[in-house]
Amino acid sequence: MVLNQLSYRIKTPIALVLVILIATASVTVLLVWRGYEDTRQGFVAQVSSLGRVLSRTLRPALLHDDIWQAYETLKSPLESGETPGRDFVLLDRYGLVFAASNPRTFPVQSRLAMTPPGAPPTRSGGHQAVYTDEHFIYVHTPVLAEDDAVLGSLVQRYDASLLKPRLAEIAQGILLASLPVLLLLLPLGWLAGKRLTEPLSHLAECLGRVGREAPETIRCDFPAGKDEVSQLAHRFHEMLAELRSKQALEKHLAQSDRLAALGRLSAGIAHEVNNPLGGMLNTISNRRRAGELDLRTEKTLSLIERGLTQIRATVSALLVEARLESHALAPADIEDVRTLVATDARTKHLKVEWTNGLAESLPLPSAQVRQILLNLLLNAVHASPKGGQVSVVVRPDANRVVLTVDNAGPAIPARRREHLFEPYFGEGEGHGLGLWVTYQLVQQMNGSIDVESVPEHTRFSVSLPLSDETHAS
Repeated sequence: MVLNQLSYRIKTPIALVLVILIATASVTVLLVWRGYEDTRQGFVAQVSSLGRVLSRTLRPALLHDDIWQAYETLKSPLESGETPGRDFVLLDRYGLVFAASNPRTFPVQSRLAMTPPGAPPTRSGGHQAVYTDEHFIYVHTPVLAEDDAVLGSLVQRYDASLLKPRLAEIAQGILLASLPVLLLLLPLGWLAGKRLTEPLSHLAECLGRVGREAPETIRCDFPAGKDEVSQLAHRFHEMLAELRSKQALEKHLAQSDRLAALGRLSAGIAHEVNNPLGGMLNTISNRRRAGELDLRTEKTLSLIERGLTQIRATVSALLVEARLESHALAPADIEDVRTLVATDARTKHLKVEWTNGLAESLPLPSAQVRQILLNLLLNAVHASPKGGQVSVVVRPDANRVVLTVDNAGPAIPARRREHLFEPYFGEGEGHGLGLWVTYQLVQQMNGSIDVESVPEHTRFSVSLPLSDETHAS
């Protein structure tokens, strides 16, 4: 059916409009019928009163057998001549026509044949009676003597069509009165129907978005209440919350699986890189044992040794089961990172705001912390526009150390942010290993890393707990 294909936004207003039309039509018909009945009862009361007056007036004519007087009396209520639709007939005690307002139709001494079915015999009864059929209204009034003896009866017959003008007048008045009300109720009913179905239509629209859009992007507000639509809306929000939770869990599991697989793959590579690193560190050690070194050479060898040690620690981070073996984190380790990135910052004319809040050594593996800070700082330098600013803050906070790196580069796209800590997902901006290694190091130290990125401001925050379990003593 066509109605089944229409939205409730259309069907409900149409239904309300139809109800208003049906109700208005029913009330109009009822009022017209009631008006007709009142008019008919008033008409019957009027002609009944006329019948009683005529019956008393016709008494002398029957007593003196004066047909002419009876005829004049019957004609007197009529306007003039023959009046269509109205007939007065006077019957004697035997039920024969004594006189009539229309003698041609009702001849004298003829038997009256116009009594409706169910009416009593014209000679019986001493009380006035009213009867109707499909076309006429009959009023039977007895003509009584002074001792209440029945002398005859007066029959008044009226055509029912005489009431039609009054019926038309009543109907016209009621229709004219109901038309403004109808014109007011129809638009109100349509608006009320649309307003009633708005929450349901909104719910249907929101349900249609499920599956086509991500659950976290679907935002649907519904008016508070306890009706059926409000209950459906409550269940809908519960469903969205479950979908969001399920999607977040799936993403977390998928990311964990990908990172675990990459960790196992990189473990083999890490073993191969460690061999030449060990050779270079042995060479530095042999050079120191060969003889005394001047201060500049010793400083250079120390910087190279710390860099090679950091490389070995970074490679070790590729091993999921690697132990974090390094000396405690000292303020000088943080300053080394500043030295390593100074050249890149000068190349882009960047202003580096540096805040090193460490005043003493802390129980954290220095090589891993240096690598985390170096990776984040290099990414910040790379993302910053020329002449921009990079901010670095390292501060102890109760039982943890917080590293914060800010830059004024463009915002990280949402799609890339979902895979930010996965390798080889740089989308042409690098291989992505730096952040992946950073993530691995932070996880091994039971820390956390957060990213906030909006246009012209991106912040990486790393929180590392101070615990003996985070480094080898």
